Amino acid sequence: MNHKNLIRFLSLIIVLFLTINTNILAQAGTPLIKGDYVYYYPKLQAKNLPLTTVKSNLADVLKQVHQVYDPKNKKDIFYQDIKEILVLEDRIEVKARSKKNNLTLPFSKLIDSTFIFYTYQKVWHYVYFPSLVNFVFSDLNNAQKLADDVYFIQYPLINKRRDSLINIFKPLAAQYGALKVKPPVSEEQRRLIVQANLLNQQKEYFDAIGLYKKAIKLDPTAYPTAYSNIALLYAQVNFFDYAIFFMKKYLLLEPNATDSRSAQDKIYEWEIMMQK
Repeated sequence: MNHKNLIRFLSLIIVLFLTINTNILAQAGTPLIKGDYVYYYPKLQAKNLPLTTVKSNLADVLKQVHQVYDPKNKKDIFYQDIKEILVLEDRIEVKARSKKNNLTLPFSKLIDSTFIFYTYQKVWHYVYFPSLVNFVFSDLNNAQKLADDVYFIQYPLINKRRDSLINIFKPLAAQYGALKVKPPVSEEQRRLIVQANLLNQQKEYFDAIGLYKKAIKLDPTAYPTAYSNIALLYAQVNFFDYAIFFMKKYLLLEPNATDSRSAQDKIYEWEIMMQK
């Protein structure tokens, strides 16, 4: 398989990775390993770092890009064709020697795209924004820097959205707390929960998360522990933003649970893990 086809193949694989059955070896804070693929999570840099500094660093690391893949137009832009990559106020612009390959990436779209940072056979390192762009590096440190810089730019909006969704959830949690008789777990929910527990034991973490979410969708308050379990699973695969979000929901539903102290402490741990 030539390099061009490999890029396209990997773009499909990374999307499928999030939806199909997986066996992932991981501990919270360490990269996920699956066969020839190693999946990383970006690190949150110091919050007081000036945005202008981050964008300057981003411009520097983009000079080291080996290849850019445009999935929308199915275009590979190799380094020989990359004239320059500019980091402007509201966007990144890829300027190609072949003008038809020029690419404009507004930060607003980058922010809306949950990206994945992974390595193939310790050779090629990818920062992939699904359906938007794929930056390819031959050096892992440069890929890490790009992921960290973009995550820094994303984070304020990630945080704002998370807080907004938590505020929307609060009235539902208050209604649940006021109930003298809590809603029962239905047989269908129980089936999903039992299956999710099994998948967790088999280290099929994303599949387990999917089943827990299906159980919550059937009734968002009948089994509050599902939120805690989802949080712990997300932490296991280094998605600490998601872990914090779901653990906060759990604490809203069960503020006096016997494990509420340890649940809050987990949030504190995950906040620092995002910076490691």
